[in-house]
Amino acid sequence: MRGRVRPTDYPRLPGPARFIADMVSDLDAGRSVLAVFPDAAIESGIADAVLDDAAREGVTVEYCVESDEHFPARVLNTFGSDSVLNRGYDEWDSIINWEPWHRSWVILQGWQHRDIGEIVERWPAQLKACGLSIEDRPKLLIAVSLNELSRKTISHIDRDCVAVHWWWGVFDRLDTETRLVATTQRRLNPLDTAVVVEVAGWDLECAEFLAENWDRSTGGLPHALMQYRESRSWTSGPDSPNNTDSYRVSAAPPAELENDWRAGLVDRWGLGIRSAPHTLGDKEVAQRIWMAHNRTLIPYVDEERAYFERVILRKASLRALDGMRRRDDDIIEIGSLAWLVSSRRVDIGKEARLRLQAFRDLRNDLAHRRPVGDKLLSKILGYLGIQ
Repeated sequence: MRGRVRPTDYPRLPGPARFIADMVSDLDAGRSVLAVFPDAAIESGIADAVLDDAAREGVTVEYCVESDEHFPARVLNTFGSDSVLNRGYDEWDSIINWEPWHRSWVILQGWQHRDIGEIVERWPAQLKACGLSIEDRPKLLIAVSLNELSRKTISHIDRDCVAVHWWWGVFDRLDTETRLVATTQRRLNPLDTAVVVEVAGWDLECAEFLAENWDRSTGGLPHALMQYRESRSWTSGPDSPNNTDSYRVSAAPPAELENDWRAGLVDRWGLGIRSAPHTLGDKEVAQRIWMAHNRTLIPYVDEERAYFERVILRKASLRALDGMRRRDDDIIEIGSLAWLVSSRRVDIGKEARLRLQAFRDLRNDLAHRRPVGDKLLSKILGYLGIQ
């Protein structure tokens, strides 16, 4: 099995790259930035990796030094200033006029600075009172978890001066697919890829684990997820139900899911909110497998339907078609086509009949929101030439 995803791998993916680009855009436009991360992203080092990547985009960027001194004094120390020579600037009402840090970005990791609350409270007023042009203003890139700043405090920040970016919904399907293509040693066919992506969602480590350890059977997926759960020694799941479809998609995690988001157990992925795959029960796993099967295979069902409709209409007499149900748009459903053949009204040969019936059964499973069983799936993949 390959090693776990490194924190430095994340900024290279499309979603995190957009997150970083959005922060940089706000900084370039003259606003400071507050980035709110879940505890899990900070503990794993992902937040630090994201900040490092953002720092490479600035001309003058410094990480604020850690010390017990108040913020203005730390700014002077950050830029290596002589504290005696610049004594007149080491207060809140004067530090903004200290020219060496103008046009710069100063990064503060909130978990390393005990006065983040005071900084966030005072900084917007400081900017408005300074009289500096947008170009000359120093900008702060402040990263926090909800341990350092409450949700209420964040909601009251002056957005004209400070842009707020939540590490929420950063990943989507493209990120998981991109990671699989770049790292998976075993060859995945399109359906296997779709299943792994759908089941793992935003959990890239899970996606890699399944790609390397899942036996490719529908029945074997719950077992592979159990192995993944055991390999990471998780002992608890989310406080909230796994069914998160009822939550409205938003720019920040819903308050009801806040604790689960902080623990890395839930996130927005694409247009929906998803629980971590290792917390899912068999019913939820089956639902995700069906979603992958439906997304990947339903187009082939219609291709086969259209093909067999042409073949059967060329062979069938008007009498054979009598009594057959048609849709309002005159399209013949694949079930009706299979009925014409199985009732001996039209003969298309044994091999074609078996193929038609297989795709009819596939359509029935997908229509009833059932994952396709391994036996039928093997037939379908064989017909499609997918290995």
